[in-house]
Amino acid sequence: MACGLLFSNAPLDYVTALRLCKCLFLESTVPYLFPFINQPAGPKPCLAPPFLIHSVVLAQLLKDLGGRKILDESIAPLLMLDPVLALRALEAYAQSHSGQSLQFFRQADLLQGLDASTLKSIATTGATDRFTHLAYANRHATWLPALRCAVLSRMLAEKLHYPSPDEAWLAGLLIWLPGFAAASDLAPDLPRQAAQAALDQLPLRTFMPDVLRYRDLQPERLLDAAPLVQMVVSAYRLAQMSLSEVARKTDNPLLNVLFMVSRVDQETLRDLLTLADQQVNALAAKYRLEQSSENSITEKTISDKAIADLGLELIRYNQLELAASAMQENQSAAILTLARLLASHEGLADPIYLKLNARSGFLEAQPLGEHPFAPLSIRVEGSNTAAVRAMLTRTAMIVLEDAGMDAAVLDLQLIRQADADGLVAIPVGEADSQGVLLVCGNAVALASVAALPKHFARMGELAGRLPPTSGVIGSENSIDEPATALPSLVRRAAHEINNPLGIIKNYLAILKVKLGDDAPISDELRIIYEELDRIVRIVRGLSRAPVESATVREAADLNALIQDLVKVTQPTWMNKGIEVSTVLSPGLAHLTKDRDKLKQIVLNLMLNAIEATPPGGVVRIETAALLNQRHEHFIEVLVSDSGSGIAPDIAKQIFDPLDTAKGDGHAGLGLSIVKSLTESMQGSIIFKTSATGTTFQILLPTN
Repeated sequence: MACGLLFSNAPLDYVTALRLCKCLFLESTVPYLFPFINQPAGPKPCLAPPFLIHSVVLAQLLKDLGGRKILDESIAPLLMLDPVLALRALEAYAQSHSGQSLQFFRQADLLQGLDASTLKSIATTGATDRFTHLAYANRHATWLPALRCAVLSRMLAEKLHYPSPDEAWLAGLLIWLPGFAAASDLAPDLPRQAAQAALDQLPLRTFMPDVLRYRDLQPERLLDAAPLVQMVVSAYRLAQMSLSEVARKTDNPLLNVLFMVSRVDQETLRDLLTLADQQVNALAAKYRLEQSSENSITEKTISDKAIADLGLELIRYNQLELAASAMQENQSAAILTLARLLASHEGLADPIYLKLNARSGFLEAQPLGEHPFAPLSIRVEGSNTAAVRAMLTRTAMIVLEDAGMDAAVLDLQLIRQADADGLVAIPVGEADSQGVLLVCGNAVALASVAALPKHFARMGELAGRLPPTSGVIGSENSIDEPATALPSLVRRAAHEINNPLGIIKNYLAILKVKLGDDAPISDELRIIYEELDRIVRIVRGLSRAPVESATVREAADLNALIQDLVKVTQPTWMNKGIEVSTVLSPGLAHLTKDRDKLKQIVLNLMLNAIEATPPGGVVRIETAALLNQRHEHFIEVLVSDSGSGIAPDIAKQIFDPLDTAKGDGHAGLGLSIVKSLTESMQGSIIFKTSATGTTFQILLPTN
């Protein structure tokens, strides 16, 4: 009865009301009334390890994605070269094709669920995962047999007239997915379980998950399996056999079974394996992943080199993204951004921007920010200058000071004037907006351009593109359609915000590698990265319709999450002169919930408590594991302040979205959002307030 009177502002069920009574004033007097008990601390469950995309495939993907706004079919084959990348693309495809069959799937279909922004997010997240898990091998020894299996799966599918050889290829890759998980010494079976769970969660009509599930099934039992499982598991077994083993004249029991299952004679199986090896060797050579002998470089050496290459490619990707995002209403502003980028990243200075005047046939110097304006004019016809050659060939051109008679006089003059070792001419723009950016530098800076002329030409092309004919974002929407204008504006803004956020994340990952895992600030860098990642997900959610926004469920350590938030908010509460104390029950079960929602709930309650607590006061955060009479498991979170309490008129509508007089960016939505997010996870929230403070209680089911 007392509980009902105290908390009449919020509907309470029996379990919740009794629990709050226990927490707030009944615990020491009538514990027998309360059906919850504290759970004993148990072993901490292992989190599923992340799956790591191959470094070299990632490097190639970053190279292809830098500065792109749209995807074309040239990207699709790259998505089919790595199990983890294929899984991520398939997950995106499944979101827009839920319940559909893969019977007639083609590799180009993978792009149907992806836009450039989503794929960039997958690639950059994969790259930062790689940097985070430097201790693990580069997996090229696993990647090659996975490719071998994929090639064999497609060959068998084509031989047996299976409707979708590309589905077979994907299944042949994904059967190796456990081998691409970060090592788990404590739970060696965890990678297999995590991979199986990832495949089972694909909302598609396909036997692909069964390929991994029955991977180790006795060969004879495959005779009763679905054709896809028969082919891919046969390819998996065959891929692990050496060519010499298959070529033996004596009968091989496994080959005999595979012959029956795949309905392909043994001689043909041997021929398929030979052809598969030729294709795999060609792919390995293309991506510089030739298998090394014991007397040559080690796998660790290959791994270290691949990680170093990935770091460089990530930097180049960032340069292209910056160049692409620099496009503005004023084209010269984008060229100026490129010039600054080249100066800060490459040490190339003294920029001169020349734009083609199609009527006169001259490259004419243009004003460029604060840089001195050079009154240059170069006739295109018959000129041997680096600027003209760069514009005509669409390739970055370098001239060194010691070139002598081989160089145009103007180039030598510009080099001497800049007191440099040489200059580089970078073509900018395309079609009707052609021009050239001239920059000077030392021999080291010029050598980096010489090693990657196409990369720098691509930077110039992106920065020099003409802006859209409409200068206003979202202006393609009619004035008569305000309902569609705002979503379009949000989608475009979200896309543009993702660019700098992604670049910041990438450089944080590179900084973490340079500092090492033992650096004093490594934990702070991790928290910054996770918060940036959360912003990226929030922004991405803004650009999607509600039905498109998928819930991200993962095993979340609530105690660790709270400790991170205490550290993140430390400047706020320390500057205010208050203390934040925690009493976190050890051994809490990990919540399989949306981690971002959990963080948003706790952070909102923490910030409210900090704001309500006067200087010298204390904010207290507690967690506990609970069990009710129905043997249902819950995790409790209590957030208490030592403020003056909540006024009765406000308490009656505390969870309603209201206008607020707080200012400083407060929208009056915090507790409304907390309640909504809590209920979306089948949890409950109530509070008790008095003149000595307010306590909010969250109960979340663990199942």
